[in-house]
Amino acid sequence: METKIINPFPDNFLWGSATSAFQCEGAAKEDGKGLSVMDVRKQDPAICNYDVASDHYHHFKEDVALMKECGLKAYRFSFAWARIFPKGNGAINPQGVQFYNELIDELVKADITPIATIYHFEYPQGLIDQYGGWIDRQSIDDYVNYASFLFKTYGDRVKYWLTVNEQDHVVHMPFRLGLKGNDQHENERLGFLANHHMCVAAAKATKACHEIVKDGKIGPAVCFDMLYPASNRPADALACQDAMDIRNYYVLDINVKGEYNGTFKRYLEDRDMMPEIQEGDMEIIKANKPDFIGFNYYASKSVAAYPCDEDHKIGDLVIKLLPAEEPGIYKVVKNENLNATLWGWEIDDIGLECVCRLLWDRYRLPLMITENGFGNKETLPEDKMVKDDDRIDYLTRHLLAVKKAMNVGVEFIGYCTWSFMDIISGHSGFSKRYGLVYVNRDEHDLKDMCRYKKKSFYWYKDTIACNGENIK
Repeated sequence: METKIINPFPDNFLWGSATSAFQCEGAAKEDGKGLSVMDVRKQDPAICNYDVASDHYHHFKEDVALMKECGLKAYRFSFAWARIFPKGNGAINPQGVQFYNELIDELVKADITPIATIYHFEYPQGLIDQYGGWIDRQSIDDYVNYASFLFKTYGDRVKYWLTVNEQDHVVHMPFRLGLKGNDQHENERLGFLANHHMCVAAAKATKACHEIVKDGKIGPAVCFDMLYPASNRPADALACQDAMDIRNYYVLDINVKGEYNGTFKRYLEDRDMMPEIQEGDMEIIKANKPDFIGFNYYASKSVAAYPCDEDHKIGDLVIKLLPAEEPGIYKVVKNENLNATLWGWEIDDIGLECVCRLLWDRYRLPLMITENGFGNKETLPEDKMVKDDDRIDYLTRHLLAVKKAMNVGVEFIGYCTWSFMDIISGHSGFSKRYGLVYVNRDEHDLKDMCRYKKKSFYWYKDTIACNGENIK
């Protein structure tokens, strides 16, 4: 809706940026850190591993100084679970504990609000080896014990917490769950079992956070693509509604409402994938509602009806890009009205405005955009200044979408660009860069690891300094 006035960003808006531990820290086998599923996954030899990453572990003071120079009000980071508990449970690694103490102290000293993700993809391999990880209910207690340790150790300085990053993606990626089998249906079934255990664990961690952390706020961090019907055919509109329920809303409906929505429940039952729900599970979830919703947004997708036939039956999975395509529900089609990144992600700032309004209308919880960014191939020019105008354009348009959603009543805590410095992209290594700061390395040549501020760094600095008055 066009309005006569667009309200400014509030004075307490958290202008932030984000990273995750395994994508930026490096030091993957240093100072007592244990192995995670990301460390042991089968690696594409053309793409770098996570051993060094952006070497944030050794450069964190320099990186925080750059954050301060940029004017960040908040920094979202994640704890490497196995850096603190090398086996996932049991003995604590004091060097890992100390690293995060020093990082958080440096942020607080720079007047940057820490936003901490408890679990961001890198599940400890030790828990997979002990009992299979998230597919076993013991995983609930181990997660809650780990989270409670974090609350007790860092909760005096960290007040914003995120429970699980992109749980909706983790459950569809077997290697992130430590699953070794090739039976796609069985992996999906186990993924939804793990999903249920994560929801119970998150609810119990929410309770612990409220008990341990004075003034603590906690919520999930889901990935949420806007989905559109590919045409004005009623069948496409229904396919889109089904896809939203099954691929987007399902995690938040459990976390926030304490229920499996009807479409998702029927979907699981039809495919013999409904997890065992033990007595008291849903009551625990309902009693421990999150304080806010964190979500990652990059792109939208258009979907069309996908009728079953003799060759395409209910339960057949066609995995291309998440969300999966499934006969009887939907298939993803190209949106000719949108431009796309080099990786085919359709750029859609209006989609972000739609997502913000949908989430607010459905859950009535404040929103925190925990990731939003533009990935591109970049090299360092002679003048050491990457002129990333395409990233500036992307971020400007998406921040305007936030401003417009806020203008019609959506409540926001803050916004984090992805990412602050260049980090390892999960599927594309250092060939796909998101940072406001260039890290001087490539896939296999570490070069000097120096940091260079991109043009977008200065743009974001100016944006923060004027509290977004330049976003129009």
